[in-house]
Amino acid sequence: METKTVRLTGDLLKGVSYRTMVEDVDESTAIRQLIRLGVEWYAVKLYKIGKITLPEAAELSNVSLRRMLSILEEHGVKGNVTMKQQIKALDYARNL
Repeated sequence: METKTVRLTGDLLKGVSYRTMVEDVDESTAIRQLIRLGVEWYAVKLYKIGKITLPEAAELSNVSLRRMLSILEEHGVKGNVTMKQQIKALDYARNL
């Protein structure tokens, strides 16, 4: 694990302090948890707009494909595969 120094604004510190109370964790853990949530949100956003694939989103979030599907579902995001792509995949599978 690397150590990084960051400056947090008052509003961010308020969120960290709240998390430390609610989750009963130390400040460093709360910051890591909140950053993790931010990275997951970012991966969801990129996937939703078609900038990354499901495996890339899972890798960015450091979770399994199955867990990434659950995260996407929690955020109300459906797959970004078009009907044309699905038909092409089915045609390919039939010809195997």
